[in-house]
Amino acid sequence: MHDPPPTDRRKLWLVDGTLIPVHDRKRTAKSKNCRRSVNARVVCRARDRRVVAVGRAWPGNRNDVVVFLETLGQTVPAHPRLSGDGGYWGIGTVRSPLGGPNGKIIKDRAYRRFRKRRAVAEHALARLKDHQVLRQCRRKGDSTDHATIGVAVLRNLKLEIIA
Repeated sequence: MHDPPPTDRRKLWLVDGTLIPVHDRKRTAKSKNCRRSVNARVVCRARDRRVVAVGRAWPGNRNDVVVFLETLGQTVPAHPRLSGDGGYWGIGTVRSPLGGPNGKIIKDRAYRRFRKRRAVAEHALARLKDHQVLRQCRRKGDSTDHATIGVAVLRNLKLEIIA
C-alpha cells in the first residue's frame, strides 16, 4: 500500500478508542466510566468510514497513549495523516489539537475543522458498538479481540454493499 501525499485530505486516517464492558476479570480493570472493561483502539479512514486497523484490547484503566503505542504503534505510525483527539498529545506521529501554554486546547477555526473530522471516528466507533456482541461482551481471553475484529469486518462489508 502506498502512503497518500500529506496534502490529500481524502486520505485522512483517524484513531480513537472505546471502552467495551467485559466479564473476564483476568483482562479487565475497573475504570471510571465502565464497571469492568477493556480499552480497544480503532483506526478508520475519514473518506468512507472504513475500519483500517483494530488494536488488541487492554485493561480499561490504561491511558490512550500507552494503549496506542503498545497495540497499533508498530503497524500504523508510517501514515502521514493520522489524527487523534487530545488524549494522543504525547505521540509525535499522531496529529492532535493544538495546546496553549496553559495546557488547554486552543479553540480557534482550525480546532473547529479538526472536530468535524474527528466526528467521523466517533461515528465509526458508535456503529461498531451497535452490535450486540460488543454491548456486553461475555467472552474470555482473546475472544474480545476476535469479536472486535469480526464486527469491524462486518461493518466494512456493510459499507461495501451500500456503496
